[in-house]
Parts: sequence; C-alpha cells; structure tokens
Amino acid sequence: METVLITGASRGLGYELLKVYSIHDYITFPIVRTEEAFERLKYEFQGKCYPILADLTLDSSINHIKSEVSKQTDELDILINNAGISGTEYLIETVRTKEVNSLFDIHCLGPIRAVQSCISLLKQSDNPRIVNVSSRLGSITKMASGEFSDRDFSYSYRMVKAAQNMFTVCLSHELQGNNISVNAIHPGVLLTRGGSSDSNMYPEEAASNIYEWIKTLNKSTTGQFVQPSIGKLPW
Repeated sequence: METVLITGASRGLGYELLKVYSIHDYITFPIVRTEEAFERLKYEFQGKCYPILADLTLDSSINHIKSEVSKQTDELDILINNAGISGTEYLIETVRTKEVNSLFDIHCLGPIRAVQSCISLLKQSDNPRIVNVSSRLGSITKMASGEFSDRDFSYSYRMVKAAQNMFTVCLSHELQGNNISVNAIHPGVLLTRGGSSDSNMYPEEAASNIYEWIKTLNKSTTGQFVQPSIGKLPW
C-alpha cells in the first residue's frame, strides 16, 4: 500500500488530490494550516488518512511533519508540494516586497521544508517521487516569448514560480543518485478561488490527470516540467 503526503490539502487542488488518493486506497498525509481544516479532514477522511497540522512557513514544521508521518510508516512514496497562494500587484509602482517575500516563503521555502521533513522516508521507498505544483507562469521561456504580455499576472507569483522551477531542477540533479524522481507540473488553468480569467479546468479533473501521470513516474523520469495529460513545457 503506497503512501502520499500532500501540502495545502484543505481546499482546491490539494483537497481534490486527497480525495483521489483516498479513493485509490493510499495512506494519505494531508498538510493543513488551521485547526478547523485539521478536524474537518479527520472527520471526512477516516481510516488511512492522517492529517497533519503544520505551518510550512516555519522551520519548526520540518521535524514536526517527519515525526507525525513516522508514527504511521517507515517510508513515503510520494510528496506533492501543492501549497500556494496568488499575488495581486502587477505594476512595478505598486509591487510590495512584503507580498513577494510572503509568496517566496510559501512557494519556495515551503517545498524545501517539506522535502527536508520527508527525505529520509522517501529514501526508503522503492519508487520515491517528488512533484512540485508549479505554473505555466513559471516558464521563463513562455514569459520571454510575450505569451502573457497582455495579462495582469502578478510579479510575485511569476517570480516565485520561476524560482520554484529552479528548485525542481536543482533537486532532481542532486537526488538522481538516490533514484528519487523530481518533477514540476502545471496542473492546468484551474477554476478556483483566485484563478485566472482564462480558467477552463475544474480541480477534480486536474487531480485525476495528476494522479494518472504520477503513476507513470520512476527514477528514469526526473527533471521534467509537464502539464499532465498534455505534455512537456519549456522551462
């Protein structure tokens, strides 16, 4: 029976991923930030679901997550770094460094903390996989082409997703020797709170696509930037 840890699992794509993996009988570890979400998931997903209350903007979350997962298993098969928030300011005159710092902490430092909490458990798996939920807006190639030049996407979100993609590349190189697959995904343009004006996919569809794609991953499929069910994207 495989195990999966999903950050940002209280709503949106993270919640739909939790549903998919629970339906397919995985042992799940959803990470949430509020007591309310923790109690709700405990009630809704009983049995092999073990919610963890943790704030990935804090270094203290590293040992806490590792300790909680280790109470239930000696190994972790899949880590999905999904937690994230959107930015707002798209003009240089109004960009707030506080917003950029906040998004960097969640989208970049959060995944680092999650990997640090899980790395020893991942190394015990026969097919360990790390998936970072990125965005098409993190593609420097796409941004430089002018594809989104007429859109008011925030500085902060685009910057941190590009940085998160670099983290994916660096991590995939480092962990090849441990046979850990590390990839980034653009889940699709999702119809969620804070979604883009051209959103065209429900989170449950994206979660199903991601689930099927992750099943195909192994040590030979690492260092990719992919939209599941569509194909590879340029970094």
